[in-house]
Amino acid sequence: MSPHRIGIVGCGRRGRAFAAAVASLETADLVLCVDDDPAAAHACASAFGGTVAQSWTDEALDTLIMAGPRLDAASLAAAVRNGLQVLADAPLARGIVDARRAVRAVQGAQGKVGMGFDWRFEPLVRLLRALTPRPLFAHISMAVDPGPPEAPESVRETMWTTPHHALDLLMYLFDGPPAEIVADGGPLPERRGETATSSVPPRADALVADLYLDRERHAALTVGGGDADPELGPVVLDLTDGATRVRVWSNWTVAEILPLDGRFPDAPPLPGVRMEREGRALLAQVEPDGQALRSLAQAFIASEPADDRLADVADGARAVVLTRAVLAAAASGRTQTFGAA
Repeated sequence: MSPHRIGIVGCGRRGRAFAAAVASLETADLVLCVDDDPAAAHACASAFGGTVAQSWTDEALDTLIMAGPRLDAASLAAAVRNGLQVLADAPLARGIVDARRAVRAVQGAQGKVGMGFDWRFEPLVRLLRALTPRPLFAHISMAVDPGPPEAPESVRETMWTTPHHALDLLMYLFDGPPAEIVADGGPLPERRGETATSSVPPRADALVADLYLDRERHAALTVGGGDADPELGPVVLDLTDGATRVRVWSNWTVAEILPLDGRFPDAPPLPGVRMEREGRALLAQVEPDGQALRSLAQAFIASEPADDRLADVADGARAVVLTRAVLAAAASGRTQTFGAA
């Protein structure tokens, strides 16, 4: 069988990461690099293969990876009309209207569209799903540069692209989107009969949101100032199902598993994951190999329908709508009811 012919649009940091992943696959060939900056395209092609062009339309491709900052519905529609598989990096769109336009653009088309939510493919996320199949609470804390303190609105604008992967991971772990969103210490839903405080204290240099799935389950998101751990990464995920608490850091090499009921959960054996006791905790460790993008690209190319880690364009649109809802809740101080994309 001939190798899968892949082109990449957008040769920045994420595009180069996708290019490295594709170059490592025996079943794929990187044949084309496209970028508005010719130097970036040439650097990508020189490092990972392929030719440089101003457009993908004249090249015979099987899959197009769109990792540029200006992903739009017209580009998606043109690619799928040509029968291409398209793997789009997040965010799918800048706003809700464009996200819905992107979903409509690919409906009924020959090609398919997937989203580059590679956190789903981390081995420790698979372990999380096995240990806590029905989580009750999760908190994702992301340390990012909030922008100049003299421009408070820049906090939210700078954070626009940041939460997409985190919010998709929450929807993946909880198996669905939240019904209501409360941000920055706003009033909690009255039907819950709770005091008007959020589960995570609001901060001036951060966006803090509570996302309620139902009466028992909710998640919290903190995006903003704070010091990132140079070794473990800028994102911390803290998750519990009431019996087990798990903390994972975004270099995806270590998870701390704490039994809340005194009994260690049965951790399934997973390839590449080492388990060892450390005091009252169980540590799961993975060698840093950066294989999540490779696994994502491989699964997408193979069109494995049974792999629930693959995200589609509807998942990308939901992440856009959810991000906008979080920002709207923070700006208005009012509870946002989450609707489908």
